[in-house]
Amino acid sequence: MRTLTTCLMLCLLVTQVMAAAAAPCQSVHSLSQAQLENFDFQVNGEESRAWTTWPKPDAEYTLGEVRFIRQNVFPDANHWLARQANRFNTLTRQSALEAAFIINAGAPVNEAKRQEAERVLRNKAFLYDARVLIRQVCGQRVDLDVVVRDVWTLTPGVGVTRSGGDNETSVSLSDVNFFGSGKSLSVEYFDDIDRSGTFFRYDDPNLLGTRWQGGLVAADNDDGERYGLSISRPFFALDTPYAVGFAVDHFVRDQDLEFLSKDQFEFRAKTDAANVFVARSSGRQNGWVNRYFAGVRYLREAFEYPPDFPGPSETRRKFIYPYVGWALLEDRFATRRDVDRVGIVEDINLGLNVYLELGWSDDSLGADGEHLLLQASASHRQYIGQRHLLSLSTNLRSRYNLDTNATEDLRLAGRLSYLWQQSDQWRFFASLDYQHTRNLPLDVQLTLGGDDGLRGYPTRYQVGDRSALATVEQRFYSTAYPFGLFRVGYAVFYDIGRAWFEDEPPAWVPERNGRHFGTLSNIGIGLRLESTRTRRDRLVHIDFAKPLIDGPFVDSWEFTITAKRFF
Repeated sequence: MRTLTTCLMLCLLVTQVMAAAAAPCQSVHSLSQAQLENFDFQVNGEESRAWTTWPKPDAEYTLGEVRFIRQNVFPDANHWLARQANRFNTLTRQSALEAAFIINAGAPVNEAKRQEAERVLRNKAFLYDARVLIRQVCGQRVDLDVVVRDVWTLTPGVGVTRSGGDNETSVSLSDVNFFGSGKSLSVEYFDDIDRSGTFFRYDDPNLLGTRWQGGLVAADNDDGERYGLSISRPFFALDTPYAVGFAVDHFVRDQDLEFLSKDQFEFRAKTDAANVFVARSSGRQNGWVNRYFAGVRYLREAFEYPPDFPGPSETRRKFIYPYVGWALLEDRFATRRDVDRVGIVEDINLGLNVYLELGWSDDSLGADGEHLLLQASASHRQYIGQRHLLSLSTNLRSRYNLDTNATEDLRLAGRLSYLWQQSDQWRFFASLDYQHTRNLPLDVQLTLGGDDGLRGYPTRYQVGDRSALATVEQRFYSTAYPFGLFRVGYAVFYDIGRAWFEDEPPAWVPERNGRHFGTLSNIGIGLRLESTRTRRDRLVHIDFAKPLIDGPFVDSWEFTITAKRFF
């Protein structure tokens, strides 16, 4: 009887497979591979929506064939520079794209998963853009075309960054798509406000072609060293059922306490940290994803202060604690241009994202004392109509000392921003940032200056246990496209803010008298350069800011060049 049942099931399965194979195929788009190799992501953006429409919008299909179409840096190659860039660029290997594609052949696929697969590819620094198009539907099977365009990722160079009156220089060789493998390799000599040294980093997003990731960091600095290693299998998609990870970090350095952007004291700092975790998820359910974490963290810190420091000669902390965490993600995105970037497609996360983590460190585990440790964060973005975007984010970290019944190292930060799309090219932007701390360790500072958004002032100019910063910008997104290399944006801005002590300041903080310890403000103009031919994760900021309140070490104009992820 069992044999008969097995035969009947096999016959039924074969019949279903043959029926699917015999089902008539309905073409969704009829573009040839040659046409897809010249697919214009900008011009064909609206047209391609018709090529991603399912015959049955809410139905779930089985993924059949996936065809990857790879475009070079300059698909048209209509000038000498373009031809040379294509000549020396190694196209992303198909194996790297297959490893990054989150849906396996034979797995269920629907519109939500197609959109997510497109977002994941578009988030890769080595791809300018990506489209997942439906080529044909054969019964319950669907065949897809994945069209991607490479960017130039091999970057040898000499870099100069200026922020808050301080220059940072570097000589580097990096590639975020090493020989088209999707792996990242970077070697750099740097000299910044804190230290100089040689830095090496390697990141592999798909170890041996699997979903596992690995990273290695090594730095030999003039004031110490740093080594780090991480291996994980992350939640690479919203429906991923589990994740595991392991990371260790060792960092030795000289650290400064600063006041009015000048070093007051320098002390020796050593940090060793480790984390191992496992996590489970039931995947996407009604547009929401719950994830549950459990792990163990280790943190040991040691600080040695100079003889003239008005405080202890050294500080040591050690925490070893198990923890549990919970993450809530909402699967709600909008595809826009000219929001946080200039002229490229952006996936705007409009969903609610929450993370909570609670740990317990006890001396029975080898830690120093008994502590409860808390981390929490939440963010949400929401369009009001089609032209008004509100964004809110907050994060909190703290620990509670059960031996002394006191809160330690409390850090609360919140940000509210508003973007108004006035027309196709004009945007008005405003933001408000607030930070609140209590009982910070001596080695931690809350500062405000040119590197924190108060662009007319030196780096780390004001210090306190509270800070507030407001910014308003009038932005213009130009249609200029110089040499087919850069999208261009402009900004006129006004920043106003202050850092201050609400509680008693640490003993090392000098006397604070003068207008420059009050509310500071500046006005300025800025240029934004968005490269469409090099790595996607950098937007060049060039700003000129004039401070409106004078003070020690404040220049009449502050000139800043930085690379950031957003406008």
